Amino acid sequence: MTGTKRHPQPLDHLTVIEIGNNISTAYGAKMLADQGAEVIKVEDPLTAEMDRTERILPGDEKTGCLFAYINCNKLGVRLNLETEKGQKVLADLVRKADILVEGNRPSRAKELGLDYETLSKINPRLLVASITPFGQTGPYCEYNAYAITVSAAGASSVCIGEPGRTPLPLPLSQVHFQSAAMAATALLGGILAREFTGRGQHIDISEAEVWITHFTGHAVIAYVFHNRRRIRSGHKTQALFPNGIFHCKDGYISLLAMRGEQWKAYLNILGEGKMPDWYANDERFTRTSFRELNVKYGDELEVLMEKWLMTKTKNEIFELGRINHVALAPVRDIREVLEDPHLNDRKYFVDVDDPQFGRLKYPQSALRFSQTPSAVYRPAPTLGEHNEEIFCKRLGYTKEYVNELAECGVI
Repeated sequence: MTGTKRHPQPLDHLTVIEIGNNISTAYGAKMLADQGAEVIKVEDPLTAEMDRTERILPGDEKTGCLFAYINCNKLGVRLNLETEKGQKVLADLVRKADILVEGNRPSRAKELGLDYETLSKINPRLLVASITPFGQTGPYCEYNAYAITVSAAGASSVCIGEPGRTPLPLPLSQVHFQSAAMAATALLGGILAREFTGRGQHIDISEAEVWITHFTGHAVIAYVFHNRRRIRSGHKTQALFPNGIFHCKDGYISLLAMRGEQWKAYLNILGEGKMPDWYANDERFTRTSFRELNVKYGDELEVLMEKWLMTKTKNEIFELGRINHVALAPVRDIREVLEDPHLNDRKYFVDVDDPQFGRLKYPQSALRFSQTPSAVYRPAPTLGEHNEEIFCKRLGYTKEYVNELAECGVI
């Protein structure tokens, strides 16, 4: 499923320039590309080869799977913005663009001609989204950071992990992916605003503030209102029981009982049609309110119920929960997700022909439009793959001038 678009898409009329070697900028631009925007990914000729490798797994120097995923549906060019000629080429790109997404420190952005003051003079209608760890102002604005750093700075890590042990970040660079989603959302708002004002604007995305707003905001409010500090509670929540991840015969299940009747229904599953004897005959449990069970006896109850859970597979437990209206689900691994009949019935995974790896399965966009469907129609660009198309056909440069730019290391 690689080639040209088959259907019109919501953002077909938009041209986006993406500059910045990080997940936030790449995924934010990808979300726009998945809905039809033409995204031109600008890569530095001096660092692009290293930027493309996995950096997590040793060995093979091919483009990494992370790069391949977050850069599909894009055009790619090489451009050295540290040169005067490179910045002139950038200015020509900006004149024809609607959006520029970048992820440099404010001072670095100014050095490269990516600051909003410079860009808005070239194209007053341009929307610029700057996605950085701590935003464009404040004492931390010049700091670089990884997801693990932002997770810690945003009061998320202190809440994650087992009690009494080291705090943990959320896995898989969630800080960057969520910040990218917020940037894409903000840019669509900026497009609407431009319809009324006729001008672009600068959108300042602080990853730390995204994290605090969307993941630890409730903890902030709990502290302000009640002086209550969120603590690590491991695989369970601090409040109700059961509410967390529990062992079973072939892995884990996720279980949530928000109301007393749900807890009673789950007990009937454990007792195979009735309340289990170990619960019914123990006054400590039967005389304790549902909302106090976790505080007083949570650890003991977990051991008792896991004796039964370890005799059942996660799919057997899920089916019992579905029949009895109990909120539980199997904890799946990646292979199980790829083979999931529901996702495959909805054609969530699609095959894409990649020049380096052959045919691969890719997740589609989670957004479904009935009249303008999204699609993965192009793999991540090879380095400089679309230099001629962009510089000659779009900007009108001669092939001789493009060759000259290549010879002097600009592209």
